[in-house]
Amino acid sequence: MLLALQLTLLTFGQSFTVNDLLKLSSLPPSGINRFMSKNGYDLAAGKLQNNIMENVFALKPKIKKKYFGPKRTIEIGFNGDTKTFILHTSSFNELIAGQQVLAKDEFIYDQQKNIFKDSSIFFQKLNSTIQTSTEVVDSSNQYTFALTVKRVPDKIKYAEDLLKFDSEQYLISFFGEQNVKNDLYYFSEKELKKCSVLFGGTPYQVVFIWSDEINLDKLSYIIVPHSLPTASAIKDNPVTGNNEWQFRNGIYAGMEVKELLRLNQADFDIYGNQSEFAFMIKPAADGNIDFKKTSVTLSCPSCEDLNIFNQRQISALEVTRKDIPMYVRDVILYPSVK
Repeated sequence: MLLALQLTLLTFGQSFTVNDLLKLSSLPPSGINRFMSKNGYDLAAGKLQNNIMENVFALKPKIKKKYFGPKRTIEIGFNGDTKTFILHTSSFNELIAGQQVLAKDEFIYDQQKNIFKDSSIFFQKLNSTIQTSTEVVDSSNQYTFALTVKRVPDKIKYAEDLLKFDSEQYLISFFGEQNVKNDLYYFSEKELKKCSVLFGGTPYQVVFIWSDEINLDKLSYIIVPHSLPTASAIKDNPVTGNNEWQFRNGIYAGMEVKELLRLNQADFDIYGNQSEFAFMIKPAADGNIDFKKTSVTLSCPSCEDLNIFNQRQISALEVTRKDIPMYVRDVILYPSVK
């Protein structure tokens, strides 16, 4: 079936397939024009502004030879560490053939989708994603393969650096499949959420919570935990003890509240027993630490019975004045809103 579709495409003239799109993404910028020209496409429009490059390629017109094949354009964009390659075609057959190629090339996708019928599927493979879609342009259907390739970081030093990994596949591209596992995170007895766990069962374990649980994509936040309340950790006895990840803002697991006050250079509030967020620091950005982006849960072995915590919130200064032993337990990091 796929071979027949490819032969059909060739009879229409110079084709441009998903395989060509993938090859294009692996080329250096200097080789793009040559590759496109060799495949029968000329630069139709282009601009470079603020280090953002955007080019559009269209099929070369042939003298005295009318073209009756599918309409195609290819858009190429470079923006920092992200490259985009977008193929537009008017052929539904090309869409289906391309989706089959991606499935065969071990791109993962929602198995509830039918690659022979659906025209909107999200494909992933390590640091590359391809979104297929359909829209009506000038009263005709236009089918699109939008390929995004992100540069894999050279190194990761701080816990905050993990926020750049916005999908499980991208996480695997740096840390390796053997270090990233699917799991279920227990927010409560009744609330479970699919997650990805990095270095589970070690002092460097981190939980990634996704807003798209089907594709494990679109990072909501990461949890750098003291212990791991996930299905597999509960079964296999979770590691307890201080997490070894370092934070750029100076926080570390086991840090006392008085040290946290010194680091923040301003007082902050801690939720008490009258709040559903007991022993979490109230989100605020009044000092050196933005507790709206860095959420901190505190540990205090015997605080539940202290009268001082029988209120909705309490000042961290008051806690230190009474010499109550509270420490940093879990840290939740939120990505910046773009």
